Amino acid sequence: MELALILAMMILGWISVALAMLWGMLRIARRHPPRQRIIQPPHGTIGPVEPPSSCRA
Repeated sequence: MELALILAMMILGWISVALAMLWGMLRIARRHPPRQRIIQPPHGTIGPVEPPSSCRA
């Protein structure tokens, strides 16, 4: 075989393997939707703060 044909076959082989891996990763990513992020309050906060009863009108 000619050197050019061998190099072309190697490059096409690498490209086909890369496309197969990309297709597999995209297939997996499509089947598993992203997780919802749970937003946690910053440390030190317990909940909503109500004003003291003496401040109410």
